[in-house]
Amino acid sequence: MHYRFRLLIAYLVLIFSATASSASLLKSDEDLAKDLELKYQALNAKTQTCREGRSSHIEVDKLTNQWFAGLSSERKKVVLLIANHEAMERCTQVQADEYSLSLVEYAAQTADKKQLEEWLHIRQNFKPQELVNDINALNNEKLIAFLKNPQFNKPFDLIAVFKQLEL
Repeated sequence: MHYRFRLLIAYLVLIFSATASSASLLKSDEDLAKDLELKYQALNAKTQTCREGRSSHIEVDKLTNQWFAGLSSERKKVVLLIANHEAMERCTQVQADEYSLSLVEYAAQTADKKQLEEWLHIRQNFKPQELVNDINALNNEKLIAFLKNPQFNKPFDLIAVFKQLEL
């Protein structure tokens, strides 16, 4: 009986894998390239919209978190940089995910990995080692709790907030 269950699971995986990969097999390399370009344009447009929609004002008097208040100016800058980055990521997530999927499909079918490698480089470059060290020095639980502040749900003008907080 146990082997029948495994056989059924293997069969379902095979069916779903074949179904999932058949969609891209029906597309030509040119179609995949066009789809990739459209997804890239959509991501750029959404990124621009998110940047233009940044709030230049955060109610800093509502940032009453004791943990944040006790941080040094440099650590506050790191926390706000993270908050800003996370808000921008949330704003562009759908388009970034669609572009990533399209990019993987394109690279898998065409063996052209140049754009995929560039995308990975861009995604990895956000966190230089110095920033990683600064993030690791923070209390992760308190950072996550602080980032749940509703003011950080949407992208904001980081420089304006630095000025408001006199950082």
